[in-house]
Amino acid sequence: MSRRITRWLAAGLLVAIGMGAVACQQGGQRRFLSLGTAPVGGTFPVVGGAIAEVLNLHRGSHSWKVQIKGSKGSQENIRRLATGQFELGMSNSAISYFASQGLSNWQTEGGYEVRAVCTLAPLVAMFVTKRDSGIGAIGDLKGRRVVIGPAGAGFEMFVMPILEAHGVAAGSFSAIYAPQGVAVEMLSDGAVDAAFLGGALPAQSIIQASGSFEVYVIPFDPKVRGRLIRDYAFFKPIPHALVKSRYPKILHYELEDRIAQMSREQALALIRDQGLRVPGAESMELDALRKAVAGARFGWLNVGSMQVVTHKSTDKQLIRNLLEVLWEQREELARRHPALGFLQLRSVPLPDGQKRLIQGAVLYTGIPFHPGAVEFYESHPEIGFRPNPANRIPAPQASGE
Repeated sequence: MSRRITRWLAAGLLVAIGMGAVACQQGGQRRFLSLGTAPVGGTFPVVGGAIAEVLNLHRGSHSWKVQIKGSKGSQENIRRLATGQFELGMSNSAISYFASQGLSNWQTEGGYEVRAVCTLAPLVAMFVTKRDSGIGAIGDLKGRRVVIGPAGAGFEMFVMPILEAHGVAAGSFSAIYAPQGVAVEMLSDGAVDAAFLGGALPAQSIIQASGSFEVYVIPFDPKVRGRLIRDYAFFKPIPHALVKSRYPKILHYELEDRIAQMSREQALALIRDQGLRVPGAESMELDALRKAVAGARFGWLNVGSMQVVTHKSTDKQLIRNLLEVLWEQREELARRHPALGFLQLRSVPLPDGQKRLIQGAVLYTGIPFHPGAVEFYESHPEIGFRPNPANRIPAPQASGE
């Protein structure tokens, strides 16, 4: 049977599943919904479990029962959405983007009709090693044993661009695949030299590592980080101060101490010598300049936002109903995990000086929204944001519209 025929059959099955979901909700019969997560040790199982609990506790007249399902991660979740095994899945927006386009690891399979339900939080990942490993920069990973993520999860789609941009080509190091919890154990035992760890802040794996050995987080080269942000739509800047507030015990560099004592001339010289981007540096007060320089030198990356996805053929009303419950219980969601504040109202400045209340739920998806999600967001004017293909904050509407 050809791959295309298989896809058509799968799509037909999904339509039937969607119709069944609506019938079950209307008739009162229990409908089981599977939410694919990832191996234990990462953020997906924790966050996915919290979402499922809230949806089940507050389903009201809806008859669903949301069950989290362990998987290898984003790639497997997307494939199982296409076959109808999962109705919902957790994913990294970078992996979802490549899947929808049939690019990178997906070239032999073609594009998948994966759709966004909501974006949850930035996924902040970093290379972690032992402080006495002798590894001080990402370029030092050449010839080393490095865990780049769970097998089948697709981490290499965003890990390899980072490594290659820092001069660490594929084949110049030993790539090892393991779940994040196992990666921490391998680091502790000396079985590997470094691991790419992280997730929504704070990540369980990094907290586990910091309790097991003296951690050193390998910083990005600031020039390379800026180039990655420019070259890849799914990489977004994350401030050093924000990440440090979540990992205060391990994110500290001697250079930060030196910057905190620098004179204006020394700080400006460091900006020039390292090619740091600090707009308005010449006119800043000294304390603000020092903080800006430290932030520019030790900025981090959102390597793709954590999101809930579904298949294009999933019933529209089901997705809308699920989002309605999450919206009504947004305060409880936020209490359960820091990553689940995605539906909290927050004020964002617009280019013209105005502000608009928006939700993180509609930003940086990398893929189109499911029609049910679009209907939900557009039915809530208080959100003040309509999903759009570019995932940008739209310009304010002209008066009279």
